[in-house]
Amino acid sequence: MNREGGTVTVFELLLPVFRPLRVPSTLECLLRVAVVRAALKLLGYDRTRRWIDRRIARVPVQGDGSPQVVAAAEYAVAMGAAFFPGRAQCLERSLVLYDYLRRHGISVQMRLGIQRYPFMAHAWVEYRGVPINDVPEHVRIFTALDAPAQRSGS
Repeated sequence: MNREGGTVTVFELLLPVFRPLRVPSTLECLLRVAVVRAALKLLGYDRTRRWIDRRIARVPVQGDGSPQVVAAAEYAVAMGAAFFPGRAQCLERSLVLYDYLRRHGISVQMRLGIQRYPFMAHAWVEYRGVPINDVPEHVRIFTALDAPAQRSGS
């Protein structure tokens, strides 16, 4: 029953879940980077990742989404990170992008990788198996630590 006493359609029930993706503003992305940085400093990676995973667990993957919309969201996150005081690290940028796209039902994977010598660690987001917030040539030097299917919501 809805507020007027009539029946509720399936569309009305699912409307909050299937909201259209709007590209976030640079300011919104800058603030999201600040929240993720604070969470990483206060909670550490595991607890921050569990927090993000809980947020995206309620949102069903609706498909790949439009490559143009994914690219626009990635650009907005990159711009927000560029204006962030100090330097936003790859982990912060990737967590913001992953959280944003997954909460809008787009199938993306968060990836972490290492280079053994000289030691370096890196984070990136993949869309259709291709890094979207980094160039594939750079990502190839890293050995991925996590398979995409191992994380919930991926």
